[in-house]
Amino acid sequence: MFPSNRSDSPESAEKNRSDIAHGAAQTSWVDVAWLAAMSSSLFLVLLSSSSYVASLPFIRVEWGLNNTQSGVAFSAYLAGYAASSLLIIPFTDRFRPFAIMLAGISLTAISGVLFPLLAEGLWTASALRFLYGVGHVCVYITGIRLASLRFSARGRGLAVGVFVSSGYAGTTVSYVLMGILLDLFGSWESAYLATTLPGLVGVAITLLLAFERRTVVSRSERTTPIAGWLSLAPLRDRRLMLVIMAYALHTAELFVARLWLPLLLGAALMMGGLDSDNAASRAATLAGLMFMTGIFAVLLGGWTSDRIGRIRSALWIFAVSGTCSFLAGWLVGLPFTYLVALGFLYGFFTAADSAIYSTAVTELAPRNLVGSAQALQSFIGFVVGTGAPVLAGSILDLSSGQSAWILVFSFNGMLAAAGIACLLWLQRVSALRVST
Repeated sequence: MFPSNRSDSPESAEKNRSDIAHGAAQTSWVDVAWLAAMSSSLFLVLLSSSSYVASLPFIRVEWGLNNTQSGVAFSAYLAGYAASSLLIIPFTDRFRPFAIMLAGISLTAISGVLFPLLAEGLWTASALRFLYGVGHVCVYITGIRLASLRFSARGRGLAVGVFVSSGYAGTTVSYVLMGILLDLFGSWESAYLATTLPGLVGVAITLLLAFERRTVVSRSERTTPIAGWLSLAPLRDRRLMLVIMAYALHTAELFVARLWLPLLLGAALMMGGLDSDNAASRAATLAGLMFMTGIFAVLLGGWTSDRIGRIRSALWIFAVSGTCSFLAGWLVGLPFTYLVALGFLYGFFTAADSAIYSTAVTELAPRNLVGSAQALQSFIGFVVGTGAPVLAGSILDLSSGQSAWILVFSFNGMLAAAGIACLLWLQRVSALRVST
C-alpha cells in the first residue's frame, strides 16, 4: 500500500486513514448498503452517457451536421469534464463532498433529459453536452472520495473499485441499451429520452442517502484551512505526482485501446474475407464485449491492491496490458481466434488498475487538499488520455499495412512501459520516505 504523506510511519499513516474512515475498524452491512446505493446511482445516471454517439447517424441527417460539427458536439462533453475538474472539484476541500455529488448527479440527469427535448442543432446540443460533462465529473470524482473516506484501508481499494466499476458498467451498457431502444422506438428522441429516465431514479437514491448522517458529515470536513480554490501544492509531492502520471499513462493506454482495437479487429476480419460493413459490425460487437470485462477487472484490481499493495498490483497490471499491446499488431493475418483471445485479456487488464490510482490519490493527499489532488489527477489524465489516441492515429496515417498496426500498438505498449517506470520510481521514493 502507498504510505500516507501525513506521517512517515506506516503505523501512523494507517491510524490517520482509519480516523478519516470515521474510526470504523470493520465494514458493516450499513456500509455495504451505502456503497450499493452510491454505485447504483452512478450506474443509472450514466445509462444515457453513450446515447449521443449511438444516435449520431440520425442526428447528423436531421440537423445537417458535418463530421467536424458532430465532433464539436461530442467534444463539448469533454470540455465540460475538463472545466469541472479544475474549477469545481477543488471545492470539495471546503464544502461537503456529498453536496457537490448531489448537485453533480442532478445536473447530469437533468441535462440528459433535456437533450432529446430541447436540442435543435449544434449550439444547443453542445451546451447540454457541456453541462453533462460538468455533472459527470462532480458525481464520479466526488463519489470516489466519499467511498475512500467511508472505508478503512483494508477494504478501501475494493470499495472504490465497486464504485468505479459501476461507472464502467453504465457507459458500456449504455451502448447496448440505446441500440435496443432505437429498434423499439420510431425516433431517436424517444429512445434517447428513455435512457435518461433511470438517471432521475439515481438522483432520488442519492437524495435518500442525505438522511444517513455519515454520508454528509466526516471528520476531515471540520477543519478546512484553504478557501476551496484549486491548489497546485499536490504537484510538489513527488509521490502524488508520480501516481498522477501513472494514472495519466493508464488513461492514455485505455483510450488508445478503446479507439483503435475495434479498427484492428475490423482490419483482421477483412483480411479474412469479410466485407467492410459486416467486418465493422462484428468488430464493434466483439470490442464492446471485450471492454465490458473491465467492469469486473476494476473490482479485482481494487481488491488485489488491498491485499498485496497499490504499487505492486499496478505494476503487474501494466506489465500484462503492455505485453498485450506489443503483441496485438503482430496477430493480424494469423487465425482470428488468437486476436480475439488476446482482445479479451487486453480489455480486462487495460481497465483493471483504474481504481488503484484513484484510491492512492485520496490516501497520499493531505486531508485539506484531496479535492485539489483529485482535480489535478482528473485534468492531467484527461489531457494525456485524449492526446494519445490522436498521436496513435497520426502514426497509423504515416505507415501502411500490418506494420502500421504493429507501430500503433507498440506505441501503446510504450505508454505502459512508461507507466511501469513511474511506479518503480514511486516504489523507490516511498521506500526512502519510510526508511527515513
